[in-house]
Amino acid sequence: MLNLDTKVTINRDLFQAPNLCDRFSKEDLVKIGTRVVEGYKRDKQTRAAWERRNEAGMDLALQVQKAKTFPWPDCSNIAFPLVTIAALQFHARAYPTLIQGPEIVQCRVVGDDPTGELRKRADRISCHMSYQTMEEDKAWEEQHDRLLINLPIVGCAFVKSYHSSSFGYNVSELVLARDLVMHYYATSVEACSRKTHVIPLFRNEIYERVRREVFVDVLDEPWYKQAAPISASSAEGSGMDNRKGMQPPQADQDTPFIGLEQHCLLDLDKDGYAEPYIVTVEESSSTVCRIVARFERDEDVERTLSKQIIQIRPTEYFTKYSFIPSPDGGIYDIGFGVLLGPLNEPVSSDINQLVDAGTM
Repeated sequence: MLNLDTKVTINRDLFQAPNLCDRFSKEDLVKIGTRVVEGYKRDKQTRAAWERRNEAGMDLALQVQKAKTFPWPDCSNIAFPLVTIAALQFHARAYPTLIQGPEIVQCRVVGDDPTGELRKRADRISCHMSYQTMEEDKAWEEQHDRLLINLPIVGCAFVKSYHSSSFGYNVSELVLARDLVMHYYATSVEACSRKTHVIPLFRNEIYERVRREVFVDVLDEPWYKQAAPISASSAEGSGMDNRKGMQPPQADQDTPFIGLEQHCLLDLDKDGYAEPYIVTVEESSSTVCRIVARFERDEDVERTLSKQIIQIRPTEYFTKYSFIPSPDGGIYDIGFGVLLGPLNEPVSSDINQLVDAGTM
């Protein structure tokens, strides 16, 4: 139970505010920040086995060569690209199927349309949204190109859609499965009560958001003045560095901080019903940088005749792309990295044994 000293009121002013942190005391913000970080760690622990399988599958896809000393030093070390070939074949078929020319969005009419007005409106909406994706959002096509190559290997990926105050238009951002932490046995993205997006926060980004009054003023905080530490989340990147044949960089002034943007439920008005919010926390210090409501209109709040809240329909930012549903019921699906991994390894071993036998 989150016991806060401050009580907020659910009204239009609340869900239109760019940041709610100024409504809470420092003690309340410490409690909220601690709750966010602890919830993130608990969810991450539930998917530990999936992370290990995913790392092994990605190593196979990128043909990472690990040092071998058997049957002798510098023996044959061939990694057969079975997972890589399967992923490229999926990408080569999926990309032209989903992206056919500039007309990306196609709306359909539901119900009767005797005058054709609904069809005309659907065509106008389709044309405008296609312009938003292909012209306004310059990175949309590149992001989905990367998505379709990552999806068959890992098994799932996510797209985060939101309005960017920095760019001034809607953007669709690729979120890899490793960067969106949910409880492994959540039934769906929409039904998951706690989703944590792990994002890098560079100093300039924090400075800009503070000046825009989107973040609280953390420019004088000790953690901001120092170099960003190599946290547990940052250390996981060492696996990617190894795949690229590089050593992980040391922390310096340009190293990004790790931000935890958690889409969660908090009972801030103390009525017994937890409302949907987005809380952004800096991981190493558990400092709350931003709290914002995850609902946008009066119509999203359903009340009784006595004005008591029955339900709040939250705004969903994440869209899931699935490959093959996981047989164990987990929210994270499976891809070729898991399916072909047990077959890929013995194929590589057989080839290496043949080469070693020829060498002998």
